[in-house]
Amino acid sequence: MNMQRITRRNFMRLGVGGTSALILGLYGCGATPGAAPRASASGAGGTTKGTVLVGDVIDHALTSDAWPGAFGYVTFRTHRALHDGRSVYYIRTDASDAEFAESERLVHVPLLNAARDRGITNDLYIFDDDRIPVIRHAPGSDSYTPLFQIHSVSGGGRLESASAIDAASRDGSIEVESTPVLVNYPLVKWNGGGLTVDDAKEEYLGGGQLIEPVDTEGGKVTLKLHEAFPGSYYILTDASLGGPADMMNVPVSAPTWELNRHQATDKVWVFVNGVEGSGAMGFQPAVFGHQAGHPAWSPFWDHYALEWIDPDKARLLTSASNIRSLREAGDLKEYNGVPPTDPQGFVVNCSVPVIGGNRTGA
Repeated sequence: MNMQRITRRNFMRLGVGGTSALILGLYGCGATPGAAPRASASGAGGTTKGTVLVGDVIDHALTSDAWPGAFGYVTFRTHRALHDGRSVYYIRTDASDAEFAESERLVHVPLLNAARDRGITNDLYIFDDDRIPVIRHAPGSDSYTPLFQIHSVSGGGRLESASAIDAASRDGSIEVESTPVLVNYPLVKWNGGGLTVDDAKEEYLGGGQLIEPVDTEGGKVTLKLHEAFPGSYYILTDASLGGPADMMNVPVSAPTWELNRHQATDKVWVFVNGVEGSGAMGFQPAVFGHQAGHPAWSPFWDHYALEWIDPDKARLLTSASNIRSLREAGDLKEYNGVPPTDPQGFVVNCSVPVIGGNRTGA
């Protein structure tokens, strides 16, 4: 094989069935809408629209003929915050509180409430005036997670870091009210880094998860939109384990691994062989544990990989019940995380801003 043509997908394929190859697969995600979804009609130019669940979605397509890769796109409105005085930009996708999710047009995720007061969330400080919000941890910190607890701040002057807010709270110059609301607000750009752009747009992983650079002036960002069963289209923004996160070109969010301990994750399965398709490793799309709208759904996925024992028996699987039956029958081998990390698993953050009929198998 021409070494210049060994892409990430080819590299992962070469390792199927072996322990030395770095097979790093991904995610599949579904959603529970927090507000009435917006239905969209089919678009022009070979694109297809779905039903939007997140109010900050500006535009999307489930597929596109604008690039060779088997993925669509979704454009989000971005939001600015400060981390140690420097600007960072994030998108908003999910919330633990039903009323907040409805008012902000986010996806309601009841499972996130299990993470409250566990010491595994980030802090987002919102002011009672036009001051820019502040976050405590950004990518690069061992404590970074996109799962934020919202705090309301009143009084005081210019506050541009969590440490300044802590000091002002101690001396009584401000009041900080900690709300019970937890939100999934993944960062897309931060001081010295950000999600990366895939210029070639050929591979699921490729050079990154962005279609184009973050537009800080226009306040928007466009990400790859991936298909999963059943009927969900998701993004990828971070992962709990360094090796997989590096391979995915996303930041490490180590505290999200602890969400497993508190039953705040759902399960997702990806395939390392079998039916070829648009999935992370060049095989069929991922399958997640619960359908969109199920109260046990979470954007934080406990990641598993599946290998067909006899590839000649491989067929398209579209539900968790299919997978469990075949695993118990001995037709599928299951790995925690992916084969090279097993038995160590990891969590991936894959929100679902759009739902729609599956293109694969239609």
